[in-house]
Amino acid sequence: MARHNRQQFRATVADNGRVVIPAALRTALGIAGQRAEVFFDLRGDHVTLTTRIRELRRAQDRIAGIAQAGCKAASDELIEDRRAEARRESGDA
Repeated sequence: MARHNRQQFRATVADNGRVVIPAALRTALGIAGQRAEVFFDLRGDHVTLTTRIRELRRAQDRIAGIAQAGCKAASDELIEDRRAEARRESGDA
């Protein structure tokens, strides 16, 4: 089981709903000193904050896991079919 290095940060929500993400957290997320889009994931009473690039990488990892689970790409199947057809036509089958 992987262990996560848990850190907690504190911020205040202003009357208009704005929250300043603490500098140490921005640095940890790789968004310090730049304008960045972030994502909030609400599950029950917990919120997870992440960045666009981390969400993209997470999606890529999920897709790669599906592909590695034995799913053949449609293009691979098509190439195999064409090669088999070419062998049959040339009499090599």
